[in-house]
Amino acid sequence: MRGFAALVRKELLDFRAYPLDLVNLALSPGLLVAPHLVVARLFGTGPDFQSQVAVGLLLWYWLSTLFWEVGHGIGEEMEEGVLEQLLVTPKSLLAVLGAKAVGAMLTNAYISAGIVGWLFAFGIPLPLPWPAFMGVMLLTGLGLGGFCMAYAGLVLLVKRAENLGAGTQTVLGGLAGMTAPPQVLPQAAWIISRVIPLSYGIEAARRLLGGEVVGDQLLWLVLSGAAYGVAGWALLGRAQRRMRAAGTTGEF
Repeated sequence: MRGFAALVRKELLDFRAYPLDLVNLALSPGLLVAPHLVVARLFGTGPDFQSQVAVGLLLWYWLSTLFWEVGHGIGEEMEEGVLEQLLVTPKSLLAVLGAKAVGAMLTNAYISAGIVGWLFAFGIPLPLPWPAFMGVMLLTGLGLGGFCMAYAGLVLLVKRAENLGAGTQTVLGGLAGMTAPPQVLPQAAWIISRVIPLSYGIEAARRLLGGEVVGDQLLWLVLSGAAYGVAGWALLGRAQRRMRAAGTTGEF
């Protein structure tokens, strides 16, 4: 447990070295969400639509941060030799990814607080039952953790797959209903959205806005996240065996 805590601390040490990053994480979401909210206000049907866009953006940020931390972070540590050092210790890649996930979720909680502040500053109503919404956010983070574990396994196997993260996270956000419900998408896109855990988290949050039942969405969120977690476990195991056999985390 102490070793895992040390890995989590390592993930957070950047903020100690670069405290201005905390300022950036609090301010930059305003620049991203503002255009979407302006469009929602100009072309939406009223405050309800603005609130639906707001919760979609809020939860999409969890996917964005996890993709960046897992994809770019794993690729960076692979290049710097950090993973090679860890492979000769008892610590598993799963522990490394778990620490990254915990660090990313703590970062996401901070970013989410900043986004909520921006939403209130923009005058966007958020009539949410906040304890329930925080539970939905936590479950969404856990579901996306499994999703990103599979992505991390792909990064380690394909090597440069982390470069797909920037564009892929935006596409996945659109398919998951970041700004509009997946039901309005073409049927093929809607089918794809059913295998993205984020889509169930966003739908659950929007149902909370309307006072509707969210149990079925949360069930699918947990099941899909668990399925991706199992797939990620298998991919990581294969990547780890290949790296140990090759004696390097680079080309093999």
